[in-house]
Amino acid sequence: MKVMIFIGLIVFAVALATIIQQRFLQKISVNYIALVIGIAIALVPQTNILIENFNSEVFLGLIVAPLLFFEGQRTRLYSILRSWRAIVGLTVVMIVIATIVAGLGVHAFRLSLPLSFILAAVSTPTDATATESVIHGLKLPKKISFYLKDESLFNDASGIILLNMAVEWYIHKQLHVVEAIVDFLYSAGGGILLGILIAAILVFLRQASFRSKYHLASDVRMPIEVLFFLTPFIIYFIAEEIHVSGIIAVVAAGLLHNVESERSRLTNASIFYSSHQFSQLIIDILNGVVFLLLGIIIVRSMREDVFNQQTIEAILIGIILYVANLAVRLLYCRFSPSIKGKVSSKGALIFSLGGIHGAVTFALAYTLREMSVNIADFHLILVSEIVLILLSLIVPTIAFRFILEKDKPDLDQRKEVNRVRKAMVHYALKQMNQIYLPKKIRKQLEFDLRTQMNQTSIKDFIKEVKYTVKQKELTDDQKEFRAEVYRYAFRQERNYLGKIAQQEQEYRHGFLVLYREILIAEVIFLGDEE
Repeated sequence: MKVMIFIGLIVFAVALATIIQQRFLQKISVNYIALVIGIAIALVPQTNILIENFNSEVFLGLIVAPLLFFEGQRTRLYSILRSWRAIVGLTVVMIVIATIVAGLGVHAFRLSLPLSFILAAVSTPTDATATESVIHGLKLPKKISFYLKDESLFNDASGIILLNMAVEWYIHKQLHVVEAIVDFLYSAGGGILLGILIAAILVFLRQASFRSKYHLASDVRMPIEVLFFLTPFIIYFIAEEIHVSGIIAVVAAGLLHNVESERSRLTNASIFYSSHQFSQLIIDILNGVVFLLLGIIIVRSMREDVFNQQTIEAILIGIILYVANLAVRLLYCRFSPSIKGKVSSKGALIFSLGGIHGAVTFALAYTLREMSVNIADFHLILVSEIVLILLSLIVPTIAFRFILEKDKPDLDQRKEVNRVRKAMVHYALKQMNQIYLPKKIRKQLEFDLRTQMNQTSIKDFIKEVKYTVKQKELTDDQKEFRAEVYRYAFRQERNYLGKIAQQEQEYRHGFLVLYREILIAEVIFLGDEE
């Protein structure tokens, strides 16, 4: 029961953050609002007690793994293969350099080298989810966006391997570089092979189901969709069980699924569409959960820490970690042979600031609790990484306002789309007035079309409900006639959008959403009896 309450509270809080952002704070990213709600939950004893203790393994497997899988599914494998040298440079070479520079910088605080490199290794992974928060309402250059996204997909494995090497050094007082390299090759290579293998098997089973004589049966959809959404969990936990990188495995599987989706959209369009919509819902929820838990963990971590000289040192170490990572990212992007010439000086600065730390950094820090790291060092690591995460969020949020171009504000886009929506519905109503319709159907049609413009009140809705309850069931012929009338009205709306599409290129995304809504409405009336 406690677990159900915990899950319900977390999901409700994420939904609440979305409502607050859409209603009152459109200029602020929903992830920041989720972060503040998480802090509030942790500060109130009655709600804090309902939240389970943080478990890094569960967090990586149940939240980070599906997020990276779905992110990989939206990334073209062709673009990854074409830029593999740059990606290897960003996720291996740059990470190693950043770890060495940050580790030596922290060592200046008279910390032991093993502990310094533990701190540096934890600070290397970046988070694409967090990056989206700091660029809210701004335009990120496509090339920089590509590098940041691909870096965040693959650099977690490097950070984990470097952390394991540093922990072995910390515990046994010996540094095994060759073993670490072998472990990295086994973990990353094994993760890629396992992810591709399991994904290939699942893709084959799904495609075989699509091509069976039962492929149009409604019962076929459920097992296919369930298998799809279980894929990242299956792959991640199998990979971790055989000690290869579960993160790399789910990313590789996601990339392979992208190839499948590109060439099988019309094999079973309804499954493809419902899977896409549901995966987007899962992504939105998990993104919110990441920041919500981040807020909770920050408060809980600070409560456990007594403000003393070590806390001051931890704050200064966090600053050093951030500056070291920032400098390495800037110089690497500017002078690396695999990227040099492709990115300007300004682009290199944007890339360096865009390396936001978040969920994975916290998860890696918390894995040290189960290892032989003494409690004082663990708290030092935790506070330092909290400072690093907060700086990586706050600094670019401010800096990007002066560096990046402003995107078309969501509020402006909504206003323009709503204006066109009203004009579209009025056009359809005008066209429908030119043909004969029975009074009952015309009344229903006008009410339903006005709901598209949000021009009906609760009072109107209750009145319609009372009217509908009193009406007897329509015959099959009447249902078919009503469906045809509605489909004709929707075609008029699409015709209107087609006429003005070229005039509204500035709001193209909003109009695509509007067009999709009309198509969905048509689909509903194609299956009116169901």
